[in-house]
Amino acid sequence: MNFDNMREIYKQVILDHSSNPHNFLKIKDYNHELEMLNPSCGDRITVYLKIIDSKIKNISFLGEGCSISLASSSILTDELRNLSIREAKIKIKNFLNMIMGKNYDENILNDAIVLKNISKLPARVKCAVLSWKIVEKILDEEENKVE
Repeated sequence: MNFDNMREIYKQVILDHSSNPHNFLKIKDYNHELEMLNPSCGDRITVYLKIIDSKIKNISFLGEGCSISLASSSILTDELRNLSIREAKIKIKNFLNMIMGKNYDENILNDAIVLKNISKLPARVKCAVLSWKIVEKILDEEENKVE
């Protein structure tokens, strides 16, 4: 498959996730909730997590923002559900590295790889990482509680 075809597929996946975001709801029985705002563009995302025995049993989000922010949040919920905190943190680190143009393991990222070209659009980086930073903060707090 050539580069232009691959770019078109990535673009379509992003548009699908932003138009019809997965897990765009407030889950019942969540035990973690955190909202963050991207002041540079006004994106506001709230992530809801249900963590039991150091595992993400359920995850969802609500909010408003640009197509990149919504698509990234939608992909995040698909990528992290049913992972342990440790596995989720590895995936988050790889995603953030990818978006920042650093070394990452693309085999870990599944569908999140469609956002890799965001690293070439500095104005959109904060949009792409917002929900991932929210979950990272929740997981750090959860780990600190357990230790």
